[in-house]
Amino acid sequence: MVTFLRRLPPLGQLLLAGLLVRGLLALVLPPGYDEAYYLFYGRHPNLSYLDHPVGVGIWSLVGNALGGSIFALRVPSLLSYTAALALLAAATGRWFGTKAGLWSVAVASGSPLLLACGGLLLLPDSPLLLVLAALMWWLSRHPLVVPSNAREAAGLGLLLGLMSLCKYHSLLVLLALLAWCLGTAERRAALLRPWPWLGLVVWAGVSSPLWIWNLQHHWASFLFHGGRTLAEHTYNLAGPPLFLLTQLLLLFPTIGLLLWVCLAPQDQTAGNPQARQLLRTLALPILITFSLLSGRMQVLSSWLVPAWWFLLPLAGDWLARRPTPWPQGLAWSRNLSLALLPPLLSLAALQVRFGVLDRILPPGVDTSNQLMPATSLRQALKSNPRVWAALGEADLIASRRYELPGFLALALRQHSRAAYTSFSGDPRGFPYWRPAHGYQGARGVIFALEDPSHPEDRIEWPQEVGPLTPLGSVQLMRGGRPSVRLQFVGFGPLAQPLPGPPRP
Repeated sequence: MVTFLRRLPPLGQLLLAGLLVRGLLALVLPPGYDEAYYLFYGRHPNLSYLDHPVGVGIWSLVGNALGGSIFALRVPSLLSYTAALALLAAATGRWFGTKAGLWSVAVASGSPLLLACGGLLLLPDSPLLLVLAALMWWLSRHPLVVPSNAREAAGLGLLLGLMSLCKYHSLLVLLALLAWCLGTAERRAALLRPWPWLGLVVWAGVSSPLWIWNLQHHWASFLFHGGRTLAEHTYNLAGPPLFLLTQLLLLFPTIGLLLWVCLAPQDQTAGNPQARQLLRTLALPILITFSLLSGRMQVLSSWLVPAWWFLLPLAGDWLARRPTPWPQGLAWSRNLSLALLPPLLSLAALQVRFGVLDRILPPGVDTSNQLMPATSLRQALKSNPRVWAALGEADLIASRRYELPGFLALALRQHSRAAYTSFSGDPRGFPYWRPAHGYQGARGVIFALEDPSHPEDRIEWPQEVGPLTPLGSVQLMRGGRPSVRLQFVGFGPLAQPLPGPPRP
C-alpha cells in the first residue's frame, strides 16, 4: 500500500489517504442523531422535506440502496468529499497555483469540522460542499462571473439550482453572488444581456422541486426555519463570541486561526485580487449571519462550514506563499498540528464508540454515551425476549423524540418490517410520511429514553394510541459501563388514524 501511494501524484496521495482515514472513522463511529433521522429521508423519497431540501435525501437514498447500514449511509459522503477536494484543488490551482491547490486540500482534509460534516457523516453539508466545489471550479474559469453565452448560463444555472437543493444556506450564497455582480459597472452592464436571465430560468427549473414541495405544503419549510429565529425574545451578547470560539476549536485551532487570517485583506503583492475579493464576498454573509443569530437561537456548528469552505483557497495560497524553509513559528505550528491531529481524532473516535475516557471524565461532560451503535443496541434488545418479539411483530414503531426511531431502524434491519413515526412536540418530517389511512388498525411499540439523572421520573406516554401494555426495558453498555436505558410499551390496534402534518 505504501509503495502504491508513493507512485501516485501528491494530490492523489492526499485524496486517497484522506478517504482511507474517513473510511476508518465511518466504520468506528456510531450513528449520530441527525444521521439516524436522515435515514428515513431515503426511505421516503420526495421533492423536498420539512427541514431540508432534497440533497441529503438523495445521499440517504443511495445509502439505503447500498444496504442501509450506517457505513452504507456514509458511503456517498465519503466519495463526494473526495470529489469535492479534487474540484477544490483544481479551482485553487487555477486561481493561485498548483502548490496552493495542494495546501487547500491538506487543510480541508485535516480540519475535524470540515471532514466530519462534509466527508464522513450523512449530513446536508456533504452534497452542498460537492456543489460548492463545482461552483468554485466554474468561477475560477469565468472571472466575470456573469455568463456571456448560453453554455455558461446553463452551467451556472445548473450549479446554482443544485446548490439550492442542498441546504438553505444557498440563499445567502445566491445573494452574495448577486451583490458581487452589482459591484462594478462592467458586471452591471453584463447583467442586462439575455444570458444571465437564461441562467435564472435554468436555476428556477433545477431548483423547482424545492418550490413545488413547499407550495404543496403551505411553505412549511420556510415557516419552520423562520419560526426558529423568532423563538427567543431576548439577545445574548455572549452568544456570538462563544460560538466563534467553538468554531475555532472544532476547525482545530491552528487551522481556525489560518482561516481567520485569510478573512483579512492581503498585501498588494498577493496575486489575483479579484478572486480573493470574490471568495470573501461569498464567505462573509454566512459567517456574519449565523454568528449574529447565535445570540438569539441555537446555531449548529455545521452551519458555518460553507463559509470556511470558501476560504480554503485563500488558506492554500497563504501557505504556498510562505518562504522556504518556513519561519520557525509557522513551522512549529505545522509540526504541532501534524503531531496532534491524528491521535486526537483517533482518541475522539474511540471515546465516542467505546468510552475509553469515561472513567476519568466528570459525569455529564461527554453526552456521546447517549448514541446507540446498531450492534450494541441489537444485542441489548435481544436480551429482552419480550421486547425483541414485540418489535418483530409490530406494524408501527414510535418514539418520544423525532431523532430516535432511526437508531432502532438501524439495529432491527431485517428483523422488523414496521413503519416508524414519532410522538413529540417536534416530530419533524414524520407526520408528512404517514400514509392516508394514518396507520389505523396498526399494532406496535413505543419506546423512550430514561433520564439518567432522574430514573425515578415517570415517562409521559402519548394518549392518542389508547391503552398501553408495558413490555420492559433494555440497558445498553459502553466500555463496560451502563450508558442508555430504553423503556418499551405496546399499543394497538389504533382505533383512529393518526393525524397528518398540521397546517403551519
